[in-house]
Amino acid sequence: MKKLILCMIAAVAGLTAAFGATAFKQDFKMDTSSYVPFDAATTLTLECPDSEGAKWIKAHFAEWFGNAAPKVVEGKTELSLPEAPADAKADRQIATYDEAYAAKVDASGVKIKARTLAGVRWACNTLRQLAIAKRGTFKVEGRILPTLTIVDKPHLAFRAVHLCWFPETRGEQIERAIRLAALLKFNYAIVEPWGTYKSEKHPWFAWPDAPLDKAEVKRLVAIGKDLGITLIPQLNCYGHASFARSSSKKHSTLDINPDYEPLFEPNGWVWCIMNPETQRVLREIIAEMHEDFGNPPYFHIGCDEAFGAQKCPLCVKGSHSEQLLAHLNGLSDFVKSRGARAMMWHDMLLDKTDPKWKNFVKFGSKESASIVDRLSRDLIICDWQYSYDNMKKKHVEWPTISYFADKGLDVAGCPWMNYLDMMTMSEHIVSKGAFGFIETTWHRLRGKEWEKMYMNAAHAAWGSPVSHGVSFQRSLRLVGRDMKIKNYLDTGYINYQIPPSYNGD
Repeated sequence: MKKLILCMIAAVAGLTAAFGATAFKQDFKMDTSSYVPFDAATTLTLECPDSEGAKWIKAHFAEWFGNAAPKVVEGKTELSLPEAPADAKADRQIATYDEAYAAKVDASGVKIKARTLAGVRWACNTLRQLAIAKRGTFKVEGRILPTLTIVDKPHLAFRAVHLCWFPETRGEQIERAIRLAALLKFNYAIVEPWGTYKSEKHPWFAWPDAPLDKAEVKRLVAIGKDLGITLIPQLNCYGHASFARSSSKKHSTLDINPDYEPLFEPNGWVWCIMNPETQRVLREIIAEMHEDFGNPPYFHIGCDEAFGAQKCPLCVKGSHSEQLLAHLNGLSDFVKSRGARAMMWHDMLLDKTDPKWKNFVKFGSKESASIVDRLSRDLIICDWQYSYDNMKKKHVEWPTISYFADKGLDVAGCPWMNYLDMMTMSEHIVSKGAFGFIETTWHRLRGKEWEKMYMNAAHAAWGSPVSHGVSFQRSLRLVGRDMKIKNYLDTGYINYQIPPSYNGD
């Protein structure tokens, strides 16, 4: 049974970890009635052929635990779970999966076995989430762990969160979201600036005082790399060209710099893709962002909700489907020339008049949907499905994911707040051999919805049923400690308990 250990949950009867059942049996055991020291007197034995593993543990144990950090030595662990079925044995799991690990905690110390640095990171995250302060003291005087054995691996290789950076979003919130995603064992984060990326080549492109400059991007990328989560930049290359929510009627370029009107369709919502200057600008900003983000293996080109297209005198000429195909394949080729793959939202590729997509997200026309078979197979389709007719409805089948996969396209399933659907989507992705899982957060990266999105998605992507309790709070506090947060606004999952505008009693 693969287990996603997210933290310890306090209870009257003791402390119980948040685990979930999966396909394997008896590969996890924990005794919460038997705790052992996890401090400077403890020896952690690491078996890992990747020499970076030991370096990473030592550096982070010193950061997390200070003088009370356990001693780390490298050597044979002889970790095994003899009672587990053959396909759950530690050696087999670790030899087969890059991110797999095994761990054992008992009176003799702590043992970790992994093949890669990635496995070492996830093992350490598990132990850190399980470790609690010694009891009966005024202040922390070291930590303790329950005795346990575990063999663990993720359900999906590509596990991402999608983060929107609005002008109203505090930078600390984005950093917390990245760090928390890594702690919960996501390995990618798509960062979508909504007019907040400060392009040096095209400074007119964003809102004034855009916070996401080159230095800030590189700082966040370095944090992510250290924690095992790769940041992927997103640039909306068709719809959402205003880089503002449609309900706001704002436009990050035209409201401030109206001279650039020819780059957009008259309503500003869609880029004018037949203007060669638009194509030049998009490529220049893609190249700049991709470089700032450290040239990751993916780049998201957006392209969702492309309403109001083909309105200007340039774009009304010719076939819209041919224009669109040339635009998407051209961007895919450009991203490929930079050593990466382009990702795009799916909705324009499904005909909204086709009855077979009833109750599923589809915003395309017959023209736009007709290009699927000629799309570059380098493109990764991000299929955002939210049980569109009812967020609380549980879908068992995901025909849109199957549709793209059956056509030979790599496709990622992308839920939002449809919590009941996340596990079934994850299972469907595995069954189709699809690309991966992307949890979208949009403007809800705060409050209870943030907790629900992260907790449900993390379990679905790792392959274990969700468990609830204080685990999100504990994980968020661990992230806060790493960031050395002291500002009240950056604690908890809301800025204010009582909004400043509140006029009640």
